[in-house]
Amino acid sequence: MYKERYRSHHDASRNLKTYFEDKTHSKETYVLTELHQGNDRPFVIYIHVPFCNKICSFCPFHRPDQLKRTTYHKYIIEELEAMKNYPYFKKEVSAINFGGGTPTALKPYQMKEILKYLKNNFIYSKDIEISVETSITELTDDMIDVFIEGGVNRLSIGVQTFNDSYRKILNRRGTGAKAIETIKKVIAKGIRNTSIDLLYNLPFQTKNDLLEDLKIIDSLKLAGISFYALMIHEKTPLAKNLSEAALASMKNVQHELEMFQLILDYLRPKGYEVLELTKLVRDKIDEYKYMEIRHSLGDCVAIGHGAGGNIGCYVYRNSCEYPMLSQTKVGSMGKILKDKYFILDKMIYDMQKNSIALSNYSKELGMDLEDILKNLLDEYVKEGYITLVEDGFVLTDLGMFFGNNIIADLINEIISR
Repeated sequence: MYKERYRSHHDASRNLKTYFEDKTHSKETYVLTELHQGNDRPFVIYIHVPFCNKICSFCPFHRPDQLKRTTYHKYIIEELEAMKNYPYFKKEVSAINFGGGTPTALKPYQMKEILKYLKNNFIYSKDIEISVETSITELTDDMIDVFIEGGVNRLSIGVQTFNDSYRKILNRRGTGAKAIETIKKVIAKGIRNTSIDLLYNLPFQTKNDLLEDLKIIDSLKLAGISFYALMIHEKTPLAKNLSEAALASMKNVQHELEMFQLILDYLRPKGYEVLELTKLVRDKIDEYKYMEIRHSLGDCVAIGHGAGGNIGCYVYRNSCEYPMLSQTKVGSMGKILKDKYFILDKMIYDMQKNSIALSNYSKELGMDLEDILKNLLDEYVKEGYITLVEDGFVLTDLGMFFGNNIIADLINEIISR
């Protein structure tokens, strides 16, 4: 068994951009060509809001001081305005995702202006997914009404836990009872596709503590949950305040595995099934189109400070601290990558979804993956991580737990060839 667990999907693809950078083309020329000629690739829009009304004790993210929150909606609309008239955008947008930070750190009128602008200036697919990440305390009646009026049909709520003692440790605002009340209200008002984030393996958290959270999740009939083991980042308030004993308790991989298994064992009989390594969905309500398209050879147009995405083979991040590519609102912090990067990115996402057929990727990569990966796959069978099936494999529950480790090793083996 792996002695250390990779907890983030980023660990599985950390080196890909370095291996597959294409330096033969000008970034600016490439992007302008893509924007001017148009194409039939599906695309999504990602809007990043780099603000929070309160900082969680475990959060390591940078927040820019030079941006004014009160005018940030204008900043977003200016970026959209500069992009909308390119031929590239004369096709339907399949999904829009507001992430952060906390997008609802903006005021309801700011969210209303952005949503109104998007609807009036872009072509929506008939089944578009419009998703917003939010915390509980900003889900006021006014904000919910703005969402419904603006077409928002998916919410991802950062609850983390309903336990008030742990909420205090994590520096979350509001009580667990308030969270329950708000979630019920949102669903009753019509946003049925409502999911939450759940943290587990908290300092000294017991299985009974986690079970109480799971009982509440079941009672709420959510569309899904994203569940993550708490990661301790250096220099965060939580890292500075935790005792050595607390940190040691969280490094117990066996205990973390038992809590992971408890989540699966409790929620599967309630109608939840695996969508990704760290995501369960109920009755297929949540399709998570934004991620599906983004990691299935589609484009992700990034808007706002800190937003990351890709236009064709140009993978980039926007930042108010660096210039945009001229004539566009596309960040200059980016690389043109070779086609094989995107094939492997899709392969990684397939494995994140718990199973994979290898023959198509063998064909696209021009290599016999079943032969190249045979030794690793045989070892994973012995360890109980996977079950071999015709043309590929399925992850066991133990394999899901170590899924990011497994994916990283398989991808590194492919790259080494």
